[in-house]
Amino acid sequence: MRIEELYGPSIGTETPRGLKTLICRLDALLPGIRLRERLLALPKLSHQTIADFLGDNGHLNERILSILRTSEIRDLSLSSSLTDEEGLNIMSSNSLSVFGKHNSFLFLSYLDFGDVPLEDDQIMHIHHLPRLSRLILDNTGVSNEAMYHLVPLKRSLRFLSVSTNTKITNDSIFALTTLSRLEFLNIFDTEIDIKGVRQFARRLVEQDRITDLVLPLECEEYFDDIRSRYLVEPTPPLITEPELCGRLSAAALKRNLVAHAAVNRSIVASGTKAEMAERLRNLLTIRQDDLLIQERCT
Repeated sequence: MRIEELYGPSIGTETPRGLKTLICRLDALLPGIRLRERLLALPKLSHQTIADFLGDNGHLNERILSILRTSEIRDLSLSSSLTDEEGLNIMSSNSLSVFGKHNSFLFLSYLDFGDVPLEDDQIMHIHHLPRLSRLILDNTGVSNEAMYHLVPLKRSLRFLSVSTNTKITNDSIFALTTLSRLEFLNIFDTEIDIKGVRQFARRLVEQDRITDLVLPLECEEYFDDIRSRYLVEPTPPLITEPELCGRLSAAALKRNLVAHAAVNRSIVASGTKAEMAERLRNLLTIRQDDLLIQERCT
C-alpha cells in the first residue's frame, strides 16, 4: 500500500507557507471560482476555516475531502455539497467512501448530512470515526438499519438528530439505547410512537442516565393532554404501584378505577376482580412509564 493511500496526501502545517500551498492545490481542483483569492481573504485562516468555507459553498466533493482527510478538522457540514437544488444526491456514495479510508478524519467530532439522500449501508463509512460525538442525519431517508450501523459509535456519540426520517420506527429503539453516551436525541417526525418512547425511557432507567429527547409531534400532543388520560397524581388510599393490584379487594380495585375514570370516561370501572386488576395494572404501568419519560427524557 502506498504511503498516500495509508496516510492521505501531505497538506502541510497550518503555517502561512503550508496554508498557501494547500490553497493553491485546492484552487487547481476548483478552477474558475477565484478560490485562492476568496480563501486568502478569510479573517482567520486554518484548515477548519477552509473546510467551513468549502462546506458553506458546496465544494466538499470527493477530491477535496480526499485532500483534507488527514487534517485536524473537527467539524464538517456536507449538506450543501452533496445535494443539488432539487435535493438529489450528486456523488455521496464516492464522497462518503473517503471517510472509510485509513487514517481519515481522526479528529472529526461533528458531521452534518442534513437533507443528503443516503443509503443505510453508507453509514458504515463513518461508524469507526473515533471522536465523532455529534451527528446530523435529518431528512436523509435512512431507516432502522442505519441506526444499527451507528452502534460502533456507542463510546463517542453524544448528540444524534434523525428527524424527518419516516422509515425509523420503534424497531430502532434497541440500537438507539445501545448508544450509551447519548445526551441528546432528536426523533421528531419519525415513526417512533409513544410505545417506543416508553421503551426508550425504561432502558434509560436500567442504564441510570438521562437524555434530552425531541419527540414526534404525536408524542408531544400525548403529553400535553396527559391529565385527561388518567389520574396523574393519585393520593392514598389510591395506589400508584402496578404490582400492588393483585393484593387489592374488588371494592378497592373499583375505587381506584373510578378515580381514573373521573378524568377519562373511556376507562371502565367495572367487571370481575381479575378484569379490574388487569385493567388497573395496565393503566398504572402506562402512568409509570410516562413519568419515566418525563423524568429521564428532559
